[in-house]
Parts: sequence; structure tokens; C-alpha cells
Amino acid sequence: MTPTELLATVPFAHRADLEVVLAEGGHVVVRIPNEPKNQNHVGTVHAAALVLAGETAGGLALLNEPRLSGYLLLAKGLSIRYRKPATGACSASATLSDDQVQTALAALAERGKVDVPLSIELRNDEGETLCEMTVDYHLRVRT
Repeated sequence: MTPTELLATVPFAHRADLEVVLAEGGHVVVRIPNEPKNQNHVGTVHAAALVLAGETAGGLALLNEPRLSGYLLLAKGLSIRYRKPATGACSASATLSDDQVQTALAALAERGKVDVPLSIELRNDEGETLCEMTVDYHLRVRT
């Protein structure tokens, strides 16, 4: 299943009009528009909408990595640091390193589950950082 097809299976992400703009192995970029349904009371992209975009980009980066695509994935926790208001559309970028993949595969082979912390950055169209987040994803063997 492609990242775009996976995205379509998540109703909450679908309602926010998230779009996969890049998906190359463990690197995924998701775009979220600044539309009224994604805004807060001052017209910028709502903090929760930014979390949705970032968490989605990270999850898709994990699931788009061929060596990890068959595992069950859940977000376990996250931290976020807001830097600037998102006054326009923005993109969430997540990249999974080969070291992270190798570590995860070893743990999955040994224990059948692993937690993978992944850094995600959200930027506006001018390339300015809007927020940085780390999501702790839980991968496990499907039963």
C-alpha cells in the first residue's frame, strides 16, 4: 500500500486534507493546508493540526520503509516545540535513518516489538521552521 493509500485509511487525516508530497523509502513529506477547518481562533494552523501532520509524516515514513512495512504501528507519545505561527500551508518532514531501521529490526527479531523515536520538522513555504517534534512510535509483530 502506498503512503497516499495508507493516508486515505485514516479518516481524521483525510478530513484535514493532508497530502503526501514526497515518499522515498523512510523519508516522507506531508503537506497540510491553512484552511478554515484546520485553523485556530486567530486564523493560523491549529496546534493540533500541526501535530496531526507531523505524526502522520513520521508514521508514514516508518510504514513506507520496506523493511518495516509489515508491522503494526502506533504512536506512543510525543513532544513538540512551537517556533512560529503557521500562517499558511506547511509541510511536515520525517526521515528514518538506516541505523534506526537496523536497530528496530534487531529488536523486532529479538522481542517482537520496539519503540522508535523519530524527529519531525514542520516548515512553511519559505523554509522557516514552524515547529519541531519527536514522536515515539511503537512497532510490533502483527498477530
